[in-house]
Amino acid sequence: MTAVARPAIDPDVFTSAEYAANPYPVLKQLRDHWPAWRNPKTGVWMITRYDDVVSFFQDTENLSASPNGESIGGVFGPTLMEYDGDDHTKLRNIVAPQFVGLKLKTLLPVVTRNAMALIEKFTVLQAKSIAKNASRTGEIDIVDDFATRLPLNVILDIMDLPQEAHEMFHEWYPAMMNGINGGPHLRALGVKANREYHDYLDPLIDARAQKPGEDLLSRLATARVDGQQMTKDEIKSFASLILVAGAETTDKAIANLWYQLLSNPDQWAAVQSDPELLEPAFTEMMRVHPPASAQMRTVVRDIEVHGETIPRGAYVSLSIYGANRDERVFREPDRFNIFRDDLFAGREMRGGYRQGGRAGHLGFGLGKHFCAGYQLARAETVIGTRMLMPVIRNPRFKPGTQPGPIAIRIAPWSLKLEFDAA
Repeated sequence: MTAVARPAIDPDVFTSAEYAANPYPVLKQLRDHWPAWRNPKTGVWMITRYDDVVSFFQDTENLSASPNGESIGGVFGPTLMEYDGDDHTKLRNIVAPQFVGLKLKTLLPVVTRNAMALIEKFTVLQAKSIAKNASRTGEIDIVDDFATRLPLNVILDIMDLPQEAHEMFHEWYPAMMNGINGGPHLRALGVKANREYHDYLDPLIDARAQKPGEDLLSRLATARVDGQQMTKDEIKSFASLILVAGAETTDKAIANLWYQLLSNPDQWAAVQSDPELLEPAFTEMMRVHPPASAQMRTVVRDIEVHGETIPRGAYVSLSIYGANRDERVFREPDRFNIFRDDLFAGREMRGGYRQGGRAGHLGFGLGKHFCAGYQLARAETVIGTRMLMPVIRNPRFKPGTQPGPIAIRIAPWSLKLEFDAA
């Protein structure tokens, strides 16, 4: 029997506008025919099947997270994302408790307060608009007017920084985020924004070290793990990571949830009738199009997978997009369906799960480098959306715009809606 030839993969596709807009057809080709594929131009191996990605995430003996030092660290300096082993565990123990478990309960009023303040602002603006022209409909950019602002406000509160500084931070964090994966110009702008942010933090860190409060910046300035205190540079790098990861992840999660729900009117109607469905809707959004597309690792020892040998020193891209849409695990994986019965819909767990025939999404990573702010991102997205829904009546995508999910693109992005003003 003649073997069926595997389709060739053009390495240029990964830098194309078509791939940025919709990477999933290419990722399916890789899953089906090249589950361990080496890009001949970059030398990076891509792993795209769910079970393989899970296995690689959990393998901390043969894989290292050090590549994050070249991307994230290039803008922020050394951070939690690039450490392995004991160094990672020690530093994570300082930060993670601030975002999970009982500590989260103290943050929920902060999320609620900030969401309500923004909604009140929208209500006032729309009331003034209606007064000027009763026939005019309401408009909102879910990205710029809400999604980018709510998580920033929460991060500022967590670190006990003045809300008056919001606009300054609103300029810094997109520049820092774009600098991670952008070209030389964007990298330079990211480094500049990060330096300005660090200059802003310098006197505050000194003050919190002398007179600490209950905030995260005080915790970073005074925490000791095994008798060692974080250096000032480490504190500032952590603060950068918290600002961008905490705000950017939630920013995209909020916007993508609104995009997916409004693209599926029956499911939008369902969550309006029962806001409790926003929890499984968030989980399904994190599966179908999470904020992060992949995580990078370096091979410490040769790895055998699907008949291929990935050599020591090679870079490996663990495709979250590819794994989350693996038809070997999820039925109709390209369909957004908040009622699916093959997705683990409970709270995310860093160790992974296969329970009762249900698999968990990989949107927050897995294992030691599981996102420390995952509960906060979920809470902000669900609470913010629940509070915004009654204000945005009969929402629809603004005509003439090109709505879509966000993650890969670096260019400015928006999700403009029209709605029935009160």
